[in-house]
Amino acid sequence: MPKTTLIVATDIDGTLTDKNRKISLRAVELLRELQKLGAVVILISSHAFPAVSTLADYLGIEFIVAETGVCGGRPWRPIYVKPIKAREEVVRMVVERGFIPTESNNFRLGDISLYPPKNMGIDEALELLRDILKCYDLDFTYSGFAIHVFPRGVNKGWGLKTLLKYIGVEGEILALGDGENDIPLFEVADLSITSIHSPEKLRSAADIVLPYNNISTTLYVLEFIEKLLRLRGGISLRDIKRILVS
Repeated sequence: MPKTTLIVATDIDGTLTDKNRKISLRAVELLRELQKLGAVVILISSHAFPAVSTLADYLGIEFIVAETGVCGGRPWRPIYVKPIKAREEVVRMVVERGFIPTESNNFRLGDISLYPPKNMGIDEALELLRDILKCYDLDFTYSGFAIHVFPRGVNKGWGLKTLLKYIGVEGEILALGDGENDIPLFEVADLSITSIHSPEKLRSAADIVLPYNNISTTLYVLEFIEKLLRLRGGISLRDIKRILVS
């Protein structure tokens, strides 16, 4: 029976990093080992394509999806981009209502990244943004770090499936994430895992919730899979789920 390709799709901020946004070197080591063992590793983030490209380039990760699914490909070589139409017009409108473009906004290929207006809570800011964008075919999400605006229908899950189609890869998808913007990613995965400390909505969408903090959850899963691949040469996500929940 032919081996099924394992696709490891992981968020970055809060999943591969600690609470201070410092990346775990152990997580990097494990992702590299999984690639050597035949897994396809994909970094998936709401950050700008150049930022994710730089990280993946130095870490030796071959594929990325950035800007909440708006673009994806290899580091510095986008394979697909689905940008916001009239992007500058939208930016001008939200700035006039007090929203603040993030430092990376000018370097993004297709989405918009914003901070809430000063002295405004995130829930109020999201309601205001919903009113501003009501006549546009756009959607938005809060990553825990910034608000991201993108074409309706685009998200991390859509971006992952689009990238896989373009690069011709089929297999079982393992998804790791820590924020509500990872819910669409979990929805397209064969197995999704998060931490008990993740938001309630993400925990509800996950197949497995582990009783560790975010980075410890990531390390536990990656180490477990790496050991199984070395011992068996191939694994089924159904077996991993059965073992982890037993």
